[in-house]
Amino acid sequence: MELGDRFKYRREVLGLTQEEVAKEVSRLLTSDKFNRVTVSNIELGNQQSMKDRVLLAVIQILKCNAEWLVNGKGSIEKIADSNVELVPIQGLMCPVISWEQAGNFTSIEHLSEPDEYSFYPSPVKSGPNTYILTVRGDSMSPKFEEGDLIYVDPNQIEAISGKYIIAAISEYQEVTFKQLQILDNQKLLKAINPDYPPELKYLKINNNCQIIGTVVAHVKPL
Repeated sequence: MELGDRFKYRREVLGLTQEEVAKEVSRLLTSDKFNRVTVSNIELGNQQSMKDRVLLAVIQILKCNAEWLVNGKGSIEKIADSNVELVPIQGLMCPVISWEQAGNFTSIEHLSEPDEYSFYPSPVKSGPNTYILTVRGDSMSPKFEEGDLIYVDPNQIEAISGKYIIAAISEYQEVTFKQLQILDNQKLLKAINPDYPPELKYLKINNNCQIIGTVVAHVKPL
């Protein structure tokens, strides 16, 4: 892949539009010279370099390693000094529930036999009924890998483009984890795995599909 291919790949993995990337980079640069056309030119290969200040802003927004973005070398994401990330604990203890339970979840208070559940503290401020699911499958990789933990707030059900959501699909009687995309007023569920074929990447939301929660935190087990 060339610079433009890597730029586009990382942008799509994060679920960002060209407009969103341009807006955030411009905010960091306090300049409107970096716009959607600039992003498009980079991704098309018409622009094959960036000034230092621009590059520093871009890697912040794309959350990636500069060496990988520019030269295709090294890890995609920055490697921290430790494999343990310290996060502030908000005090809320959240239960790990099954995907089947997520479809009918009402509140933590109504859990049957709470002693049988594992509880972990939420790393972010979230609603009182936030629960935890274990990621399954590869539709949301590489950002979300099988076995990762996602914290879901069932009180956040507003349709916001770009958010990672849990949706109940009555037609298939299942609950799914996808990214919400709103294009031309059409709500779509997107699998962010770049290797997924186009016919499996998007699922239209209709009367048989309901948002039942928004992912508010993501934790990778050691």
